[in-house]
Amino acid sequence: MPASGEAGSGVTEVCLGPLQDLPLGVIRTVEIAGLRIGVVRAASGVYAFGDRCPHQGGPICAGRIAGTMLPSGRDEYIYGYDGLVVQCPWHAYEFYVQSGESVGGVIPGRLPVYETEIRDGDVYCQPVRIRVEGERVP
Repeated sequence: MPASGEAGSGVTEVCLGPLQDLPLGVIRTVEIAGLRIGVVRAASGVYAFGDRCPHQGGPICAGRIAGTMLPSGRDEYIYGYDGLVVQCPWHAYEFYVQSGESVGGVIPGRLPVYETEIRDGDVYCQPVRIRVEGERVP
């Protein structure tokens, strides 16, 4: 997916193209301001995250988008967060695309996540990390 704008030109927001060109559940890798960022469209919105797994630096954008098994009772299997979890291709660690946190908290670090917005049918991304709570990281 091409990104308009140039790194280092003071661009704080980059248009990634029409929302309709971003299929559900498919990771598209873009480079913005020198950062490799994965962008994925889910039923609940569009999310952007860094391309390096916090475990051992694997290329998380080469992973897959899925859901995960939720805590449940004995002999009970509940699947959830469909389309909102990215799985690292190296060791299969899972991370929530909205927050970057690892599923179940098994990895102490998290993926960097970036702001996205849909405006007039186009997807925009700001290469500024956001906190899990939604606040920008200074």
